[in-house]
Amino acid sequence: MTHFSPFRLLTLHYAFFQTAVALAGGFVGAYLMKLGFSLPAALIAYAGLLTARFGLRILSLGIVRRVGYRTAMALGAALMATQYFPLMRADEPLWLLVWLLVVSLAESLYWPVYHSAAAVTGGDASRGRELGIRTALGALIGVVGPLLGGVLLDRFGAVVDFSLAAVLSLLSVLPLLGLRNIPAGPVPTMRDSMQGIDRSGIAAFAADGWMASGLALAWPMVLFTSLGSQFEAFGLANAAAGLVGVVTGLTCGRAIDRGQRDRYLTLVCSALVLGFALRACASWSPVAATIANASGAAVAGLYVPILMSVIYDRAKQSGAAYRFHFAAEAGWDAGAATGCVAGAIVAWMTMVPSLALLPASLGIWAIYRCVRGQATPKPALGMGGAIPAK
Repeated sequence: MTHFSPFRLLTLHYAFFQTAVALAGGFVGAYLMKLGFSLPAALIAYAGLLTARFGLRILSLGIVRRVGYRTAMALGAALMATQYFPLMRADEPLWLLVWLLVVSLAESLYWPVYHSAAAVTGGDASRGRELGIRTALGALIGVVGPLLGGVLLDRFGAVVDFSLAAVLSLLSVLPLLGLRNIPAGPVPTMRDSMQGIDRSGIAAFAADGWMASGLALAWPMVLFTSLGSQFEAFGLANAAAGLVGVVTGLTCGRAIDRGQRDRYLTLVCSALVLGFALRACASWSPVAATIANASGAAVAGLYVPILMSVIYDRAKQSGAAYRFHFAAEAGWDAGAATGCVAGAIVAWMTMVPSLALLPASLGIWAIYRCVRGQATPKPALGMGGAIPAK
């Protein structure tokens, strides 16, 4: 694997890891509801997970400093594979707590390093194309994974599906072993991580977390109940949505490289407003919910490359990508946790599950303000569009 480029190694890792997420991780909220959680209770559980993840960053920082970026990312991915046993017994308070702690530690290790690696291994001139490829790959995985996951969960049970996801999470570690160096800057102390922070980057990630509380956490549970709480139907709806996201991800990625990010940003923010409105009104009909889900995937295929191209550019320009993402991920946790609490309160007060998405829509304005006007950096001469990485 050492002859592969860093981008290819990271993309191969991403393929295995996201397949595990599509097979099982995307069904976690639905599985909690099958265990008897109400939507407000499940959202509060997610808020607890995100709060624990925020707090465990102190521990993860020490681990990263001791073992290095590559090993820390591998440890995080491997630890994610162990989450499924306690998840299967999450209706018991002790095992729910174990699940929350395992996922919190794993993700606090994994995500800041992964995003840092993605930021410094990509080429400036090809940032949009690379993000478009990764988004489209994720969307393709999002077609096959939910289909297979839904079938496995409905016909063979959680043990089979979750075990396969655990194996894929472990396999995703192998490509990481071929990375040689991740030039993400020195590992900061806790005090250093709070100094010279990129406020715009943190604000963008916090707004993204706030929106994710509705789109990525509350909505799948609303969709699941709208489809009769059947895993197979839920998987089929997400597979159809994933197919839509493939084309839009590639289209937007190329547009970013042509300097058209702001034009697409206006389109995406307008579509996000309509998407929130459609989803909030869609729970009355399985067909309406499925259409809303597919349209949301089309918007996500545009939105993700736009946001992450800005985040990765700013991280790379900072000269200390890990410190940047360490602080930005903390912002994401804070935004998502508070968004989950707000959604839970709305769902509890109105008794209409789909209205839990409405607080998350407030993040659209913040995203627009943080992203608009951010210039796409020009490639440095002689860099060849890529930086060697671990």
